[in-house]
Amino acid sequence: MVDMSSAVQRAEAFYDSAFRKFGDLAASPGAVLQRYIALAGRIVRIEISAGAMERAVMPALAHLIVPAVAEPELVLCVWDSESTGWPSMSPGWGPEAYRREGYISGFNDTRFHTGMQFEPIILRMIDMKHRRAMYWTADALKLPYWEIGAPLRPLLHEWLQRVGMVAIHGGAVGRADGGVFLAGAGGQGKSNVALACLNSDLLYASDDFCFLSQSPEWTVHSLYCTGKMAGGDLIRHPHLRGAESNPDRLDREKALFFLNDKFTERLIRQMPLSAVLLPRVIGQGPSEIAPVASAVAHKAIAMSTIELSRWTGGHTLRKVSELLRERPCYELRVGASIDEVPPLLARLLSDLRQTQQQHAQQ
Repeated sequence: MVDMSSAVQRAEAFYDSAFRKFGDLAASPGAVLQRYIALAGRIVRIEISAGAMERAVMPALAHLIVPAVAEPELVLCVWDSESTGWPSMSPGWGPEAYRREGYISGFNDTRFHTGMQFEPIILRMIDMKHRRAMYWTADALKLPYWEIGAPLRPLLHEWLQRVGMVAIHGGAVGRADGGVFLAGAGGQGKSNVALACLNSDLLYASDDFCFLSQSPEWTVHSLYCTGKMAGGDLIRHPHLRGAESNPDRLDREKALFFLNDKFTERLIRQMPLSAVLLPRVIGQGPSEIAPVASAVAHKAIAMSTIELSRWTGGHTLRKVSELLRERPCYELRVGASIDEVPPLLARLLSDLRQTQQQHAQQ
């Protein structure tokens, strides 16, 4: 039988040691910067090592920056060893403690979340009691492009779930009075659809990862101001030419866009959720939108959630079931021209808004 008090003591000792190590780094003048971001009104203070780590993490979160507050809901310490010269983190557990998805046995409960990723090595830690968290990697310069495009994702997903949000795989576009959630597995056209809307009157919240809140109404929230697409798809999006952050690596990476500079006015932090759309690329004929059963949407969301967010999958799928009972679902069939899609979405949102107003008057 596991001695729970002993497990908690081991976790507390490891966490205290880790945060003391970061505190020693932060005590060096100029070594650590403070940035504040807002996630659905919840303020997170990011204490991040200057230089390589800040450049790897903060551009994707730039649209969420807010002024400093005295008491943030979470203090997140972010650093690497290579650029700071600070010693690497040593695990406080043995090989037998590793579980599926990188969970660490004995270091996860209602208070603590501890996980380890490999290739590259990333340690993530959350202490809900003291409202603190840590993200450490060996070398910020070795983080792959998908980590830079969606930094801190597993950690933020875990924390968002624990404070009542729904972290989810999918895109979101629309207007301030209503938007659509773009669901489905990778390769189904979510990014092409979302990024096409940057060249329209619609606003962009996400192409790949976002989160939802349920009260007082279903709302989709932006998490990153980035977008990714296969290099071969760039020809369909002339408005994105020259905006790639990695033009010299498109033979082995997706094009990665940081949108906060060039498309600041086209970004939105949150919007009410009006419908769920499943993009499907047909590649010929006109684009069109057709109703689809909620069970089809649930399966599509489930598959992508299990693939990319296993650690929060159960909670997410329960909430998705509630969402799909309350919002209509459609299939978006993307035809020969991606340019047809934004007007179609705009028309759908207008129709949904009109229907909503009519119901409110009855």
